[in-house]
Amino acid sequence: MLEVLSCNKVKNGYEIELKENVFYPDGKGGQLGDRGNIGESKILEVKESKVIVDRELIVGEYEYSIDENRRRDIAQQHTAQHLFSAIAYNDYQLNTVGFRMAEEYTTVDLDSNTISDETIEELEFKANEIIEKAIQLKIYIMNHEDAMKVEGLRKAIKDKVTGDVRFVEIPEVDLGACAGFHVENTKDIRVFKLINHEKIKGNYTRFYFIAGDRALNDYSFKHRLSRDLCHIFSCKNEEIVEMVDKFLDEKKKVEGELKNLAANYSELLSEKLMREAEIIGDNKIVIYLGDKVVGQFLGRYIDLDNYLLITGNDENYSLMSNKVNCKEFIKHIITTQGGIKGGGSETKGNFKGKISKDELLNNLKTFLS
Repeated sequence: MLEVLSCNKVKNGYEIELKENVFYPDGKGGQLGDRGNIGESKILEVKESKVIVDRELIVGEYEYSIDENRRRDIAQQHTAQHLFSAIAYNDYQLNTVGFRMAEEYTTVDLDSNTISDETIEELEFKANEIIEKAIQLKIYIMNHEDAMKVEGLRKAIKDKVTGDVRFVEIPEVDLGACAGFHVENTKDIRVFKLINHEKIKGNYTRFYFIAGDRALNDYSFKHRLSRDLCHIFSCKNEEIVEMVDKFLDEKKKVEGELKNLAANYSELLSEKLMREAEIIGDNKIVIYLGDKVVGQFLGRYIDLDNYLLITGNDENYSLMSNKVNCKEFIKHIITTQGGIKGGGSETKGNFKGKISKDELLNNLKTFLS
């Protein structure tokens, strides 16, 4: 049971204060926080002293539960990070300067931007080798004075740490101070997979990885994806990239042909549109609300010295004219119509919003009168 001392409405839910917060906070040590339930409410976020839930709770006592599957996932990712960082430090003298766990992947920043592809492959291979060795972790607590005397730490204990210190040790691999969740044995990580890496500021390299059930689920998803692509392209796995490249080349060719057709069609269409133009005073108005590519070409063929051209598609509009002040008309329509945004110069401009052809004409009549 947990005792709720207060509950206040906040932007993303309800912030409650507990007599005793038994939940692991989000972001502590770079780790994800707990999720679960307090009474009928779902936990959305855990802070050091308060918890955000999805519904209001009155002051009182409630049963609570913690998502143990989430804790298992976090433990797999966190121990995998210790393992990866230890191999990078022990075998390649690379220091971990950043660590962040997200819902989909974990990132580790190493202090070099010249790490070779060969080394990256070795890092992943060695991590999985240690996982297979099924090494039992040692997790223990020491008083602060004794903890500060411990040698062989991959990373020094921070000065802000006071009181007892919790150590997580992978024997003969890694030793560090850590308060987060960890597996009992390296075999519980199951599998480690690097999914991306990139150079970042400070001459560092950021690695993205997944481990445990995340990695297995990712493999299952990508297997289904490759299977579906093979079915679509009627090819083998190793031919997928070649078939996609071929498809993109054909798509580019077809788009070019369609663009040429649109240009030719626009030239013919422009003559019809100018003959059927709307007349407002001594101004001729051409409005085309159709294909976007056709609309882009019409400006080449409409006589802009004598016509105002307005083209539109999916609530996006363009206008061009050497006679009507496009900038001022857009200002007018923004002021009178509402829900319209845009701008431009005297000869051309763009605006966005929901407006019908009749509403366009009514605004033009008012503006040009």
